Amino acid sequence: MKGNILFVQFANSMFKRHNACDHYWDTFYSVWKDSGYYMAKHVFEIPKWIAEICYFSKDYTQEVFFCEHSVEEVLDKIYNTKYDYVLMSLMNANQSFIEDIVKAIPFQRFLIGGYNEHFLRYLGERYENVHVCDTTRDTAQFLKVDFKFGTDYTLFKNEYTVPRLTLSYGCLNNCKFCIVPHFKIINVNKDVIYQQIDSFRDLNYRLIYLDDKTFGQADNYSSLKELKEKILREQCTDFNGFIVQTTNSMLVKKAKEFKDIGVSVVELGWETYNDSILRKYRKPSSEGMIRKSVEYGKRYGLKLIANIIIGFPEETEESYQKTYDFIMEQLKLGNIIGFNPAIYTNYDKEDNLGEIDFYEDEKTELHRKWWNKFNESAKNILEFKKIP
Repeated sequence: MKGNILFVQFANSMFKRHNACDHYWDTFYSVWKDSGYYMAKHVFEIPKWIAEICYFSKDYTQEVFFCEHSVEEVLDKIYNTKYDYVLMSLMNANQSFIEDIVKAIPFQRFLIGGYNEHFLRYLGERYENVHVCDTTRDTAQFLKVDFKFGTDYTLFKNEYTVPRLTLSYGCLNNCKFCIVPHFKIINVNKDVIYQQIDSFRDLNYRLIYLDDKTFGQADNYSSLKELKEKILREQCTDFNGFIVQTTNSMLVKKAKEFKDIGVSVVELGWETYNDSILRKYRKPSSEGMIRKSVEYGKRYGLKLIANIIIGFPEETEESYQKTYDFIMEQLKLGNIIGFNPAIYTNYDKEDNLGEIDFYEDEKTELHRKWWNKFNESAKNILEFKKIP
């Protein structure tokens, strides 16, 4: 063995989210549990970044630690066991935890990747014990092992979850609020797709989430039918299908095909039900196309989830009310099974927030008000549906 590595993941309990959102998610997972919406033990879903690094770092002894209450738990863990490397994934929500840890243990070597490029660069420049890895390939290079793309869930054996499967990278759209590489699609090799499926044997699941950012763009999307048959035959006889994320226009174009190849749930990028805001952020959608996506979801028996963003600077009381009325009407009618609320992140700001809170400005209270209202109302509607 080359040595030992520790993966540190921050549990849901570490984040002081708005109570309304926590209550909504508790209700959503309760209502749809029988369909296969399983929440992992410590987090919403098992962190795929750990599974990917585990796959190519088998020359190291591997261990995962979930920090549930305070960073002191991580410090105690590292002090009590000598690790060659400690690996963490940085987001805006956990960056203060990560800095507290690397600052407190200067003798420990840390490998850190993630999404906030500004803060990652700051950590790498400020702390000599931090090495920033932009990609998992960089991680493999630093660990002096050969890079291979795949997943290994041995550390999470028998956990209930919704595993993620990657068929492609990139997106052909150019939405302003998104950091996914634009105008380019890279297909994942078929052997690697099969390897990911095989790695799910260690997990308890009934649904699989497709990581593709706009499902249907990559030319290998139709392989789902073959993959579903393989899963039903070899792994999960009560497999309930795939969750995909895509645009409204793609669903309208390919709804029947999606249904035929094994898609059961479609997450749609509604973001807001206001044409002027959709246009400003280069979203390839409109109020009319959103309504049409509902029609096609119903026609072909697909469960729909609305992805919405709260916190656009252009939102007003009136624009929020318009989106709110539309979302809640569709939820009451059963045209959607729920919604994924996201807090807007302005990636142009070095001190950007997002994920669990809003950037402080003159509209912060407006955004928080509607964040709570969306979550509370959706929870109440789902609870009513749960009553026999």
